[in-house]
Amino acid sequence: MEITSIIEIWKWFKWLPNFVLRKVFSKERLSELIYIDVKPRGEAVRVNLNETSFFDIWLQIINMTPFEIELDRAEFDISFSGVGIKNKHLKKAVIKSGQIYNLHISDSIDGSKSDVLKRMANTSNDSSISLYGVFNCSLHQFEKDNIHLGGVNVKYNGIQESVKGSSAPENELKENQE
Repeated sequence: MEITSIIEIWKWFKWLPNFVLRKVFSKERLSELIYIDVKPRGEAVRVNLNETSFFDIWLQIINMTPFEIELDRAEFDISFSGVGIKNKHLKKAVIKSGQIYNLHISDSIDGSKSDVLKRMANTSNDSSISLYGVFNCSLHQFEKDNIHLGGVNVKYNGIQESVKGSSAPENELKENQE
């Protein structure tokens, strides 16, 4: 079923008084109607491991409620190849009913975690994102909790891939001799 058709159905109920809508749309129900996932195309999660290491994450928030909601704040626990990073998003964003909102998170990675990531990125891409979000709407303030996005494919930039059985300078010598 398409997002727009579901939203159109809910709009028929908006004329009801707020006390009735609060019964129909409890905090739990509103939370269930908010979908959050990693953007499906391109490099949605990227880690740059150069001299100044940082990460970029693009998420999509889909508002399936019949109400305009506001993302109040969000907290993220990000695991890049086993290296944990915590991040907070405090910028408020209004998301209309039926809207797909793109949320961009970017932050630096401290030196010690960057060094571990450089070693781990060659051997593992087992990454995940867990998040907790607080939303506001005309009926309630509600939370979206315990969202775990596993199997996140991370694009690592700034690392040299190791070649098994030989080192990179030896490969360059062989190529130059041919």
